[in-house]
Amino acid sequence: MLRITDEERERERALFETERRNAPELFVRPPMIDDDEVLRAVGIGGLPEGRPVAYLKLMPQDFIVEEMDREGKVRAAAAKEDAAAVPAEEAEGNTYYADLVKVGVSTLEAKDRLAHALGIEGRNIGFAGVKDRLALTAQAISIRGLADGGALSRVNEENFFLRDIRRGKGVVANGDLKGNEFTIALRFAEPLSGTAKAFVEEQLAIAKEEGFWNFFYLQRFGTPRLIAHELGRLLVQGKYGEVVKMFVTHRAPRELPYFAAIRKDAEERWGDWGAIREMLDRFPYHFGIERTFMARLIERPDDFLGALHEVPDQVRLWFYAYDSLLFNEKLSALIRSGEVPLELPFLTSFDKADWRPYAEYLERDAVSLPARSWRDFPFVRVESRRCVTLQSVDVRKASFEGNVGAVSFFLPKGSYATSFLMNMFSLASGLPAVPGISMESVDPKAILGDGTLAPVLARFRTVLERRQADIDAGEGGE
Repeated sequence: MLRITDEERERERALFETERRNAPELFVRPPMIDDDEVLRAVGIGGLPEGRPVAYLKLMPQDFIVEEMDREGKVRAAAAKEDAAAVPAEEAEGNTYYADLVKVGVSTLEAKDRLAHALGIEGRNIGFAGVKDRLALTAQAISIRGLADGGALSRVNEENFFLRDIRRGKGVVANGDLKGNEFTIALRFAEPLSGTAKAFVEEQLAIAKEEGFWNFFYLQRFGTPRLIAHELGRLLVQGKYGEVVKMFVTHRAPRELPYFAAIRKDAEERWGDWGAIREMLDRFPYHFGIERTFMARLIERPDDFLGALHEVPDQVRLWFYAYDSLLFNEKLSALIRSGEVPLELPFLTSFDKADWRPYAEYLERDAVSLPARSWRDFPFVRVESRRCVTLQSVDVRKASFEGNVGAVSFFLPKGSYATSFLMNMFSLASGLPAVPGISMESVDPKAILGDGTLAPVLARFRTVLERRQADIDAGEGGE
């Protein structure tokens, strides 16, 4: 994927602000509330009725994710002290480990930026799970191929820092993750009524005792456009040119009209890769994947397979998004039938038994298996895997007093916090915010009596001030 410099990010931000002032109507969209109609579009059904609206992620610290490893050690986002690096002569092994604490970037972007800062390949950085962009997260990473371990302590990025640098053997991989600790602020347009509060507390108690339906939530499907599953379907069908075209040109209701207009222009000039690249270059961060596609197609016109190979992390997510859509649709149907097995398989498997639950959906989508694309993209994991349908949750604490509540809980790996919360709330996010919610800065750790975020928030002051400016203006990037 094309590298984006800090200077390009700043130029893009300045252009965004200028364009917003010149044409404010193109930067307006309604608040994004994930009601039942939106959820049905990604296969989710059968949730309790009467869920009050709760707004998430006004500020990154409203949504805290802290990894727990297999031994039960939690990577704390708000640790008071940064442990010193282990000197090379006092430890064995060719791997450096660290805790990555970040806001305002996804794990994948942080990995790419860290690799560039260290002068190594991105594949030399290992992690156990992808964490959200608009959140405060902490996770373990491993770094190999590094000649000078001291370079880690010199990393200076406004969106992330490294803590507890150490040296050893092996790498961090998916199997090293037990789950995640979540601490989440929930904002309401008005304090929950007695009836609403009783409903939420009842649903919390049911989830704690029995578990919750383990649907894949919207972030699995590529917010805000929600097309990742459609891209995955096209990949399984082997329609690589259509994948690239849909990703570059598709307009969706939740996307800002300004960027949707650029996509429309790109569609009208499809095939003129240089002209499209010129349009996209004005916003190199927002259109990072699209620009990567164009760079490949300028060099090798119509090499759509090669273009997709330039973004392997995204391609994997698109395959798995289609798996997730079918999982959601099947689980919804089973809930309606009253007979739900403990697990369902994923489609991306060479085992024919894993395909059978989805036969009617595969016929609907004109998908034939095994898919040639599984071999065309060797970096995609194709093997028999299963996912629980009813997920356990360990609810730690909850408070729903006033306009801002908070809840903390632990989920095993592979489960989404939003999948849990949607059983109690109709969730909303993005800017503009739901009218009437509190816009004050809050500390969900403090609300629940679990310490304070003050030290780590001071490290991210610049990023948080920028987010506050977006909130004040009524809009922000996705």
